Parts: sequence; C-alpha cells; structure tokens
Amino acid sequence: MAMRMRGERVPARPSETRQGIEWLTNFAPGDTAAAQLLLNSLHVVSETTFRQELSEQLRSTLTTDANVPAALYSVRSCRPTDTMFIGDVSPLVSSGDGGGSELIVQNILRATERSLDTAVVARSATTIDVLRARRVRSLVFVSDYAGSGEECLAYARAWLRNATIRSWRSLKLVRLHLMLFASTTAGLRRIRSSGLYDQVSVIHHGMDFASMQWSRQEAERVSELCVEYARRPEEGLGWSRSGGLLVFEHTVPNNLPAILRQTKGRTRRPDGQWAPFFMNRVVPPGLMRELVGYRPEYDPLLGLRAVGQVRLARAGEHHTRARGGIRHLVEVLAHVAKGRRHPEQLASAVAVSVPAAREILAQARRWGLVDDQTRLTDAGRDELRAAKIRPRQVVSRLRGSQEPYYPVALRESQ
Repeated sequence: MAMRMRGERVPARPSETRQGIEWLTNFAPGDTAAAQLLLNSLHVVSETTFRQELSEQLRSTLTTDANVPAALYSVRSCRPTDTMFIGDVSPLVSSGDGGGSELIVQNILRATERSLDTAVVARSATTIDVLRARRVRSLVFVSDYAGSGEECLAYARAWLRNATIRSWRSLKLVRLHLMLFASTTAGLRRIRSSGLYDQVSVIHHGMDFASMQWSRQEAERVSELCVEYARRPEEGLGWSRSGGLLVFEHTVPNNLPAILRQTKGRTRRPDGQWAPFFMNRVVPPGLMRELVGYRPEYDPLLGLRAVGQVRLARAGEHHTRARGGIRHLVEVLAHVAKGRRHPEQLASAVAVSVPAAREILAQARRWGLVDDQTRLTDAGRDELRAAKIRPRQVVSRLRGSQEPYYPVALRESQ
C-alpha cells in the first residue's frame, strides 16, 4: 500500500460508504464477501490527476518520441463505415459525444497545442488540406481509456479508409500514434495486434480483473457473482467481457461490471428493489467526494509469491521495496527473472504507472542489473540472491545465567 503524507486525505473504502453498504444488501449472505472484494478493487481517478498525468506524458512524447509536426485528436466514436473527411465525418468533437470524456481530452489537447511551438504541433488541423500544407508527420490520437479497445480501433479504421491518409502511411510519410491514459490488459493486446497503429503509449496498464491480486477461487467467484446478479447476464463482466475496474471522476466506463452500474437487477433484498452503487454511467457527486483517489491495497509479497520468488518474499518488505532509493527495484528484477520484460507488464505486476516502470528499468540498466533486452545480468542475479537473505536478528541484551563459568558481573542478582 502506498505511503501517504501526514494530513493527506485518505479516500474511503467503497464498501464503507453509504452507497456501498446499501449496495451490499443486494446479495445473499454467502455472496457478500465476493461482492465486497469486487467493490474494494475499484480504482477511482480524479480529473486533476487525469489532466496532469496525460498532459505531462503528451508533452514528453511530442518533444522526444514523435515525428513532428504532429496533429492531435481526441478519439471519438465512429460507425463501421465512417471515412474521415468524407461526408459529415470530421475529427471535431461535438458536445454530444462520449459523455464528456472526449471533450475533456480535447481541452487538454488545445492547452498542449498552445504551449508548444508550431514546429512540434499543427494547430487546428481539422481538414486534410491543413495536414498537407503543414506537412504533418504524426497523427496522435488520445483517449482516456481503452477497455475492449473497440473504439480506438474503429477510430483508426475511419482515418485509414481515407485514400490519402492510407497512401501517406503506406509511404511512411505519416505515422499513427495512440496515447491512452489507461488500458485493460485485453484491450491493449487487441489494439497492438491489430496493426492499425504504428505506436501505442499508455500511462496506466491493468486496473481490471486480470491485474488484481485475487486467488483463482476469488476470481472465479467474483466473475460468477457479476453474471448471476446482472440484469442482463451477457453484460455481467462489462462491455466485451473486459472486466474493467477503473472509474474516472468524469465518467464511469461501460466495461465496468454491470452490477456496479445498473439501477435494476436480480436483488435479494426483501423489498425486491435493486440498490445501485453508480447510477448507470454517472457517479453521484457525494460518493465521488468520498472515493476520489481511491485505489485497492497492493501487497508486493503476494506478487513475488505469484512468480515463485518465495525466498525473496520471506526476506521481508525491506528488500522488496527499495535499493539505492529506488522503490520496487528488487521486486521488478524478480518479475524480469520470470520473463516479464515489457514496461506495461511490469507496471501492472508491481502496481505503478508505465512511466514509473520505465524509469525503474532505466535505472536498473544504468546500474548494470539488466541489459538492453531487459534480461537479468550477473549483477542483477547477484542483487536478487542478496535480497533473498533474511537479515540476521541480533538480541540487544544479554541474558543472565547461574552457570559457574558465566562471568560474575553478568550473573543475575540473587
């Protein structure tokens, strides 16, 4: 669990809020534990955190990694037959799209455009003629979240149906770059395997069923619960069965399990009325004030045991948390030893952001603990071996004895 500064507000556990207590009454006594586990596994991101982290990552990418000039766009919903710049299809975001998500991203993009030179970003590139005139080299699509990944894929296809855009990309004159604040494990895998994007960046990876520290029995019971109590069982695990657990202050994603979003369901309450937690895709203001910033507790020792590092887990938290001031370093090395080499995998495994995981790996390379292919070096293996040695406990005082050979000065008084 992350340490908090003195005086910092600690968010309430969802199960301890008034809505949470009421929501738990929907379930039979034997199902309450699984329902509480699901509820307390939510991640609740404030709009301030969302804006700050996405802005910082966007500026970093544009000034170091992207081909420039770049044109910035907020991912929006597209129909299967939409072609960008043909008919009424435009990258402009309307007030009716996405429940406000796209508009917030659009606001971040405009602020980024104003703060960077036109050699880096092409401002107001809303027509293909502007893209051509300004010789844009990257189309950067930005979204808050990829649950199933379908919206991001449909958006890319709408652009690539345009013959000019498709030709530019084929000639490597332009690259498609997707930037996400967060993504589920399945959603990110689906987007990358599609081949529609030349580069995909994500700040937070996981926050779904697949990334939780649940036992197999817990995962099965929670999944069964979601289907059993859902008003529509096919939506029990959220859109496209992606099992998301992320909630934003500005929206409730539709890949959240239906029992957390529905206003009617298969309740076990005596009055027969379902007690909702969220109201469809809206968080009640009072509830958000209690929950904002909440994230489930993370146990690094469970993560180590899950990859077979039992001795390292037994050595205690001191060795698994820090080395030379870098938190989580030894824990990351343990996961690298088991074949997890991508920053997204490591970020999910140790409950940090992807940029933080990249920085840990960069420091490990500087210290010679991993090589350029993110494989353990001999020094890295030595570091793990050293961390597995449990600190010797020293007794701070001598114990008295009446044995005749024991020094008189140290004998117990009679």
